[in-house]
Amino acid sequence: MIAAKLKLKAVRSKALKEVRHEALLSCGMKLIFAPRAGFTKKIAFVVADYGSTDSTWLHNGKRVTVPDGIAHFLEHQVFKKAHGDLSDAFTARGAYCNAHTSHTQTAYYFECVEQFEENLDTLLEMALTPYFDKKLVDTEREIIIQEINQYRDHPGWVGFQQMLEALYVKHPLRIDIAGTAETVGEVTPELLAMCHGTFYHPTNLTLVITGDFEPGEVLKLADRLADKWAPATPAPGFTRVRPSEPKKVAKHKAVRRMFIQRPRLLLGFKDAQQPAGDALALRDVLSSLALDALFSKESEAYEQLYQTRLIGGDFGAGYQAEAGFGYAVIGGETPDAGKLEAEVIKILKQARKRGIDPDILERKRRKYLGQFLRAFNEPEGTAYAYIGALGQGSELFDVPGMIDKITVRQVNQRINELLTPNNYAASVLLPQ
Repeated sequence: MIAAKLKLKAVRSKALKEVRHEALLSCGMKLIFAPRAGFTKKIAFVVADYGSTDSTWLHNGKRVTVPDGIAHFLEHQVFKKAHGDLSDAFTARGAYCNAHTSHTQTAYYFECVEQFEENLDTLLEMALTPYFDKKLVDTEREIIIQEINQYRDHPGWVGFQQMLEALYVKHPLRIDIAGTAETVGEVTPELLAMCHGTFYHPTNLTLVITGDFEPGEVLKLADRLADKWAPATPAPGFTRVRPSEPKKVAKHKAVRRMFIQRPRLLLGFKDAQQPAGDALALRDVLSSLALDALFSKESEAYEQLYQTRLIGGDFGAGYQAEAGFGYAVIGGETPDAGKLEAEVIKILKQARKRGIDPDILERKRRKYLGQFLRAFNEPEGTAYAYIGALGQGSELFDVPGMIDKITVRQVNQRINELLTPNNYAASVLLPQ
């Protein structure tokens, strides 16, 4: 009966020598299965298309706004049920389980060697069955507030969050994923239930499985267990609300003093508007190649900054791109934040003028492709690669072709678009 109503689609990549299997389960949940023959470890993720930036939406024409940090709060609370904490069930079977909330996604997962069916059953029960007891919610609230306070003492997180607040004027990306003690204090069981009903409906979830399985058996098992726990309610209609983010940054510089030994500098460069799908993935690749060519440990700029003792081993650069936003980050610890900022801006000015050396770009292209391919060597990397593509709405199998076709002209154009002196914000942490 299952085979008659469900269709498993095989998607193949010749370049990757990779295949994945996709299906829409009876309850409306999407399934992505990536076989990993010969591996004993098995992994399953339930990924909600719901993150910290989803605090305002329209439902039946009515605007709904919930407290900042509620997506993260919900992630904590989903483990709790009337019959106990479901993380204990995973532990009892020798499985590892965890969860994380980002700006655009919430993911729950387990890793196991044995009892995959039992663990998958628990994972789907956890994600699909709401239970928000007031006493448990109040207890979890105190734990989350302690977590928020701990992060306030972590210079890496404080500097990064300060950078986002300086970069963004209106986008909710500028708000901490966990919210604040005040906003967390506004969360109620009723609000959690509303968010769960809206964003944890099967039609807004994707089940990602990797392991040594036969595809048809995975489909039957996933469909049976998801249908067991899925609600009978229809998919809720909602439209996410996002403010129009201006090109300019909120402030050019933000400075804070903390109990640290050395100053820290992060320079953030904003892409105010992002394309979607493969165009976003291409922008990610171009930006990452440009930053690696300019600031990796093998670069001339890194050697120059290191020899003048302006940077240490933690200095680096990277690009983050998800649906609706993107930004580059450059920085690390330094004895002189002002001087390092001036030197980095000078290096970028030279890069905009001279461009990237074609030989350097070729080396970086091969490095990027190698790192991308290695992700498919084991179940964890495979699963996270698919989850990253979900966050961008892109086709993962198109990435190798993108890398092959990238030109020096495209990378130089990306540098001139993104890494400009009027497009960045400096986040500075100074010793008390």
